[in-house]
Amino acid sequence: MPPLIKSFFIAQIFLTRIPTPKIAEMKEEEISSSILYYPVVGFFIGLFLILVAELLSNNVGEDAYNLVAAIIIMLWVFTTGALHLDGLADTADGLVGGQGSVDRTLEIMKDPVSGPIGIASIVLILLLKYSAVVAILNSEMSYWSLLLAPVVARAVAIGLLTYSPVSQSKGLAFELKKKEHPEIVALILVFIAVIVYFATSLIILMAISLLVFAIRYWALARLKGVTGDILGLSIEMTEALFLVVAVLVLV
Repeated sequence: MPPLIKSFFIAQIFLTRIPTPKIAEMKEEEISSSILYYPVVGFFIGLFLILVAELLSNNVGEDAYNLVAAIIIMLWVFTTGALHLDGLADTADGLVGGQGSVDRTLEIMKDPVSGPIGIASIVLILLLKYSAVVAILNSEMSYWSLLLAPVVARAVAIGLLTYSPVSQSKGLAFELKKKEHPEIVALILVFIAVIVYFATSLIILMAISLLVFAIRYWALARLKGVTGDILGLSIEMTEALFLVVAVLVLV
């Protein structure tokens, strides 16, 4: 398998539950290089969401758009295997229960059982996404936001990973960061930012930038770096914020 295709499939394995060709061995360099393809995986997720939206919304009346939005959100979660939602819930639990202690926060984040704060964070983020999708379907707004939200969210994740220290010398974030590509990541981020600017609005870029700053600031202040759960949280929060701001600005 050519290295570029293999790296893409590795990214797909880490980010989704979409069936992929079996990869017998993943080298450290291939795992680290796979982050460059995260926005590409996001593109295909967004493309799938648009196809579902087009197919369903064109065959039902406006009074059924709530159901269409629910189906879109459900497929969105199934496609990613709720991986990022798990990171969101773990981080929310750690933020509240860690009480300022790095070790205690990390311990809570590793616990596979979600507490009430973690569950509430999942409910709220899905509610925001659902409400935004309903608004998009009920407006004359294009489906650009459904395509770009997953792309931008995964670009944010690789930006946080590349330009932040990792909290632990083990785990997903550590494995992904073993071989860095800061110059290529910078080009990817600039390219995506330009697309977002011309396709949507500068306000969306500003809102996403503030969110990234806040997540990075908290991660460094509380955990001394990012973790895999932080990356999952960043993806979920960026997708939700992108959709919400797009609706508020463009509808």
